[in-house]
Amino acid sequence: MQPDVLTMRDIDKSFNNVPVLRRAGFSLRRGECHALMGENGAGKSTLMKILTGVYRRDAGIVEIDGEEVTFHAPRDAEAAGIAMIFQEFSLIPTLTVAQNIFLSHEPKRGRGAFIRDAEMVQRARAILEEFGEDIDPRARVEELSVGAMQMVEIAKALSKNARIIVMDEPTASLSESEVETLFRLVRQLKAQGISIVYISHRMAEIFQICDRITAMRDGRDMLVAETAEVTMEELIRAMLGSDSSATLEWIPREVDQTSPPVLEVEDLSVAGSVRNVSFNVRPGEILGLAGLTGSGRTEIVEAIFGVRTPTGGSVRIDGRPVRSNRDAIQAGVGLVPEDRRTQGLVLDHSLKDNVILPNLRRFTRRGLVQDKAARRASEAQIHDLKIKSEHTEQEVRLLSGGNQQKIVLSKWLERNPKVLILDEPTIGVDIGAKSDLVRKIREIADAGTAVIVISSEFEELLAISDRLLVIYDGAVIDDIPRNDVQSEEALHHAVQG
Repeated sequence: MQPDVLTMRDIDKSFNNVPVLRRAGFSLRRGECHALMGENGAGKSTLMKILTGVYRRDAGIVEIDGEEVTFHAPRDAEAAGIAMIFQEFSLIPTLTVAQNIFLSHEPKRGRGAFIRDAEMVQRARAILEEFGEDIDPRARVEELSVGAMQMVEIAKALSKNARIIVMDEPTASLSESEVETLFRLVRQLKAQGISIVYISHRMAEIFQICDRITAMRDGRDMLVAETAEVTMEELIRAMLGSDSSATLEWIPREVDQTSPPVLEVEDLSVAGSVRNVSFNVRPGEILGLAGLTGSGRTEIVEAIFGVRTPTGGSVRIDGRPVRSNRDAIQAGVGLVPEDRRTQGLVLDHSLKDNVILPNLRRFTRRGLVQDKAARRASEAQIHDLKIKSEHTEQEVRLLSGGNQQKIVLSKWLERNPKVLILDEPTIGVDIGAKSDLVRKIREIADAGTAVIVISSEFEELLAISDRLLVIYDGAVIDDIPRNDVQSEEALHHAVQG
């Protein structure tokens, strides 16, 4: 058994006298991939921010190779060989791959300020090629796929001689083939003695790639075990305190097939991504869009919502044409986008401001926001969706990912939509919040709203949907009642085209 390169013991941390970590612990062996799991708000991110020098611990011990350390800033952790790859990449899109990899530690000529560009490109290429990555170091980052950006982030960490790498939801936006590439790289890193902290809510991949698991709840480490020695049920129980609310089971629903469709899409096309797509959705129906990353699912719903311009076809709500985003919103269409942080929220604004943002006409009088009415509406959403926040004025950026996602959903629910579109609604969300969201989606449909769901997690899609459209290369290749899909494997085969 390899020795521990990292030990964290009895870590305490509070914010505004509210405890976030309570005698929390974590350890990491040399050449190990160790999963750190827990619900949003369990303390995972705070613990890792203490490790990477973003926060100072209130109490406890952090040891690297058996010696106690205190990091006053991220640069101290970086100097100790610790790097963190966040879910939202820290790359600069307009710079090249090589410039991003060596940003702030570029090879320079002597003591001057002149950067040795050729050497930087050569060294970047060597790092990438070592792991079998054929990425041009002179390409701008904005030209890369999400999977390639992930590899550049890892190369950036390795260029600083990182020996402990924290990966936060590394597969959240990756295609199936890109996930396999990442797993191959993780195995290579382990073989070189590099240790990895792997934060993810995707249970299946934890059991596939990680050697050990630490599960946190309420700021404490509740379970530490070898992956091979723990069951899924034990892990869920450690994170939630029970396993009753964590199951995603399909509950057959009755949809009135005699009612006219609320949404009609006919021969919809978008240049380069969508080809002659047609389908209807009835009130109270949950339609799942199944397909691989890049199949055109997101482009279809963005065209319905009017944020992407169709090159042909039509969209109608209650028989009336929708030609723009304004038309869509006024007709009662809401969209919860895949990227909640940049497309769904104003992070520096309060929970209340975000909830009322699409609904300002209802909450303003003579140009002034009616604060009491806005606060009551926000408090109702907090209660209804079980949003964990201190108060309605709390800045959204301070909330966990699961609670942020619920806020994006709540602002559209406040409009009582006729059609609600959810693009990857549980991405980066813990299993408890995922179960809450699935139950809420069913409630929304039961109340008569037509719901469209995109999800790359087939278990989730099968648990939610009444009917499935299989999307391949921008076209609908199958329309399947949920009753006719017997397993995740069957759906997986269907989306391969």
